[in-house]
Amino acid sequence: MRHSSSSLISYPDGTTYRRTGECDGCVDSLPGKCCTYVKLPLARELTPDEVKWLELHPGLSIDGTAVRIEIPCSALKNGRCELFGKPERPTMCERYPELPELDSGCAYTFERIKGRGGSVRPR
Repeated sequence: MRHSSSSLISYPDGTTYRRTGECDGCVDSLPGKCCTYVKLPLARELTPDEVKWLELHPGLSIDGTAVRIEIPCSALKNGRCELFGKPERPTMCERYPELPELDSGCAYTFERIKGRGGSVRPR
């Protein structure tokens, strides 16, 4: 699961990041951690009632401005992607991560090269 990466990622607001690093297979944590959940951005702030509803559903949580759904990818077996290096693997998996909000321990880093701010490191 190791692969080197250095790429530019531009956003609609004109901000550009350089993503650098190499996937280390999450050697310091759960292997394939980024493939164990789906994170969807919220279009608006949730009402208190919606937050209560969300809390009643195991596997759902609010993560900043997104809803996090704990559900592993079906191609993840024993912490490894069975589709890695194969044409069946979705392109978005190859490009991941594209956002600076990384899992703790992720080996990738983001450097803002256009727009406001500086380097972004995992939480």
